[in-house]
Formats: sequence, structure tokens, C-alpha cells
Amino acid sequence: MSLIIKLFVCLYLSNIADSSILTAPPQSAVIVAFEDIYDLSLLANTLSDQGIDATLIIPVSREGELYESLIDVEVLRVVVEDETLARPEKKAIQACEALLKDENIAKKLQEIQPTFTVFPALRHDACLLPWAKVIESIPIIWIRNHHEELYVFEYTGAALPVHGVGLSARFWSSSSRRSIFSTARDEYGVYALPLAGKYLPDTGLNLDNLYSDVRLILWGSDIVLRTDFVPLTPLIVEVGCHHCRGSQSLQSDLHKALIEFRLGTVAVLLDENYEPLIKELAQKLPQGRDGQAVVWKNTKSKSSTGSLPENLFVRPGIDRQDLIGYSRTRVVLCHCKDTELLEVAFHGTPVICFPRNSYEAKNAARAVQLGFGRSSEDIRSMTGEELANAVNQIQDTPDYRESGRKASLAIRDRINPAVDRLIYWLRYMARTKDWNLDFLAPINASSILNGDLHFFLGIFVGVLVGAFMIIGCLLMRYLVLSKRTQRSKGRYTR
Repeated sequence: MSLIIKLFVCLYLSNIADSSILTAPPQSAVIVAFEDIYDLSLLANTLSDQGIDATLIIPVSREGELYESLIDVEVLRVVVEDETLARPEKKAIQACEALLKDENIAKKLQEIQPTFTVFPALRHDACLLPWAKVIESIPIIWIRNHHEELYVFEYTGAALPVHGVGLSARFWSSSSRRSIFSTARDEYGVYALPLAGKYLPDTGLNLDNLYSDVRLILWGSDIVLRTDFVPLTPLIVEVGCHHCRGSQSLQSDLHKALIEFRLGTVAVLLDENYEPLIKELAQKLPQGRDGQAVVWKNTKSKSSTGSLPENLFVRPGIDRQDLIGYSRTRVVLCHCKDTELLEVAFHGTPVICFPRNSYEAKNAARAVQLGFGRSSEDIRSMTGEELANAVNQIQDTPDYRESGRKASLAIRDRINPAVDRLIYWLRYMARTKDWNLDFLAPINASSILNGDLHFFLGIFVGVLVGAFMIIGCLLMRYLVLSKRTQRSKGRYTR
């Protein structure tokens, strides 16, 4: 009898547990990526790993840029006209129209009913903020780079930018911020908003109140790389290293080939434009069992296996972190995008940067400053032999590896990892969707006392200088008129 009672009690408790679980509805997220497909697919994969149903929307022509190890992420493809020479703003508007008029995606979203809609700010917001409002999804802004930081914080007032030292640096920084903001509105926003109004019901959004529904801003960087602003709300969440993890074993055939090279491995993450340099590097490095291997992660290389040096391995499908964190990797060659450099710092591997734009140049300078990287800008007209010498120098200098270890500890040894912050704040926004969150919202048009003091000090100094100039001019006028009067009376005539 007692056994039967225990069985009924267990069934009753399990029913209670099941009902309590069902009271919390499953959450889902739609990540829209017109650009930076790889980085946003990393975000989608992280959300999927943490139990949030993730759907990724990308242009069909850029499917090859997806993260190789996507798990349980549904990918929806939009047919967008591929104009290689078109401006980014025009491409974004074309992608917006293709998304809004795609009936299959509209039906899919009715089935999903996404809790969140995540997308970058620049060249996405004027299209996707009205779209998110129509589908009744919580809009989440993803910040990818320094320009997007300035743009979003200018629009929302959620943070104050940190200017450089000196009046001229602050002046140019302020002018740059205004230029970025006005350019994005004039070249994208004024066209995307009417386009959204053409396909969507009236949402009441315009260029002035566009960000009125935005509460959560995900900062896709890390304080290890840069801190160019001071947040005014806890709803700016640093999640740059959300995807960072320990490395897993390489494919057995690749690992078996690499252990034959006693001096270790050089990991290469550069694009196909650097193929001649990579081949020359592999030829200049020591060969054979006492040599060094080069593993190049690239999907667009056209070289056949027979035309490659024996120590160069081209693997398009290898996971980037598995290669960076491989125990025999000595140096990483990459462009130093945010996600790349964060992975390098997380694993503590020395790096040589090949920046292609101002964002990557700043990251390269930061890696040099932290002591675990070098930049190709330091070496003019780099050849394969010079690159091989740089690789050997880094490998023979323990300071690079030690500085990388310190950077790794700075990221790993924190009270809560980036992925925990990401998931906590997403779930917080889902719980408080219908609440009044004004107590967490930033105060618009925020300023600081020091700036006000400088403003009033400038007015005071300007008034003093102006007064002295007026007095001087009046005195000069008096002296001139007095001299003319004396001359008219003949006092100075002979």
C-alpha cells in the first residue's frame, strides 16, 4: 500500500512540475543580418545553445558566410539583388524591401511569434524597428563598431561618448559623431521609413521617435578592446565574447598531419586576397618534421592541393576557435575584427593583424598596446620572408605569450561571463515587456557638470574678451577723432 501511495505522490509532484514549466512560455528570437553574416550567426548559435529558439534571416547570395557549426538555428533566406558596386545604403534598402514583401517569411513569423528581434543599428533600424513593432516583438539593438556606438547613443541618449584629450580632439570627435548621425539619416533613414510604411500598417514611428520602443542595447565588444563611452543605463549590456568557449579537437586527419611539424602551427584567418603572401610564408618557414605548419581557414581559395606547399593546409570548414585555441598554435594571422580579436585574446594566442579599415586598425593598435600582437602597418611592403621573420620573432619571444595569457585571464576571470549577461537581460526584457521601464531608461539630453562649467567659463571668457575689444576699439576711435580735430584747428600746422 505504501508503495502505491508513493507512486501517486511522485505522479502528483511531476504534474505540478510540468504545469509550472508550462507557465513560462518558450522564448524565440529572430536575428536579421543584412551584413556581418558570420558574426550574427554566432549570436544566433549562442541563443540556440541557451534554449532560445533562434531564426536567422540572411540574403540568399551570402549563405557561404554563415558560421560553420550552427546547431538548431533555422535559416531563412531573402532573395536580394546583388549589386557589387552599389553603396551599402542602397544594398540595405534593397534588402529591406525584399524582406518586407516576402510572404513566406511573413507566414513563418506568424508561426514563430518571436519574442525578440535582434539587428544592428546602421542600415537596419529605419526598416526593422517598424517591422518589429508590427509583429509585436521586442526590438534589441546590436552594436557592431565604433560608428554604431556613436550613432545609437546620439539617437537614444543612453551613453555619453568619451572624447580624446585636447580641445581639437574633442571638436573633431563631436563633428564626426554628428556627421555619422546625419549621414545615416539622410542616406538611409529618409528612404527606409517610407518604404516600411508602404508594406506595413501605420506604426506612428518617424525619424524623431524611431527608438522610442528600444530598451535593450547589446554592445558587441569588450572593455579589453575599447571603452569609448560611459553608459547611463544598465540596459547597455556588454556581450562581445558571448561566443567564446574552450577549443575542441580538430579533425583527426588534420591533427595527425599537424603533429608531424615539431615547431607547431600558424593559424591564418585572412581572406583570399592574401593567398600569394600565405603561400610565400609557408615556403619561407622551416619544412619537414622539424618545420612549422600553416593552416588557412578559407572558403574561396581556388588553389588545388597539388599546387600548395607541403606544410600549407587549406580547410574551409574548420571552426575558427578550434584552430585559434589548438594547443600547437603559436601565432594567428587575421584582420582583427572584434570577434576575431576577442577569440584570440580569450585563448591567449599571439596575433599579427592585417587591418582593412579604421575599425580593424584600432583593434590592431590595441593588440599591440596589450603586448600580445603586432600589426602589418608596422612593416612596410611586407613580403613572405618578412612575415616569416615576424612569426619567428613572436614565437621566440615569451613576452607575447605571457601578455596573451594576461589578456585571457582578463576576459575569463569575471564575476559573470558575457553569455550569462546576454541571456539574463533578454529574459528580463521578456518578463518586463508590459511594465513601465522609465526608471531604467536614460535621461534624454544628459550632460555632465564639468561640461556645463566649461560652457559657462567659455561664455565668461568670451564676454571679457569682447568687452576689452570694444573698449579698445572705442579708445582707438577717440584718439583718431581727437587727432583729426586738433589738425582741423591748425594746432599741428607750421
